[in-house]
Amino acid sequence: MAPCDREAAALRRAHLAYERAHILTALRGVVLAAGLTAVAFGLHRMSSASELVAAGLAAALAGLGWRGRAWRRGALAGVLAGLPPLIAPSVAFALTHGGHCATCEQGAALPCLVACFATSALVGILVAYHAATEPAPRRFAIAAIATAALTGLLGCATTGLGGALGVVIGLVAGSVTGWIVAMRTAHA
Repeated sequence: MAPCDREAAALRRAHLAYERAHILTALRGVVLAAGLTAVAFGLHRMSSASELVAAGLAAALAGLGWRGRAWRRGALAGVLAGLPPLIAPSVAFALTHGGHCATCEQGAALPCLVACFATSALVGILVAYHAATEPAPRRFAIAAIATAALTGLLGCATTGLGGALGVVIGLVAGSVTGWIVAMRTAHA
């Protein structure tokens, strides 16, 4: 085998290893989305819209995981940030009404809406503040907000449009606030 052939073979093996690592990371994203969907199905009464959100979360985690770097870090941070909006409505309703919401598909209860909005706003602040410390803050923030919204929507979308708007508006408002605070701190 000529030295040029060995170099080409080594380069081909390195490229395959690189692609294999990215594909495995994408598959881990799909498995994570399946686990989160199982948790959401256990906590909430799910609708057909929730199934679309679950599919979107799986696609987003797979794509962002495959992409790597700030996109991957942001996606994982977003999933962690989306856990409070996913879980908080169930806890809020259980504490205020002593059980699971039997009418989630018909309309949202006020404690659920408040929990969706409040936890999303807090999470948005934390995500934006952390994004400002990243080497690629925009990529991190886009990935984190997208996956946090989809993770939170697994729970809050069951409360209807109000819960879904609570997640999205809370994340955006919190993110803008966190970004401003982080930038002020960085320039001070």
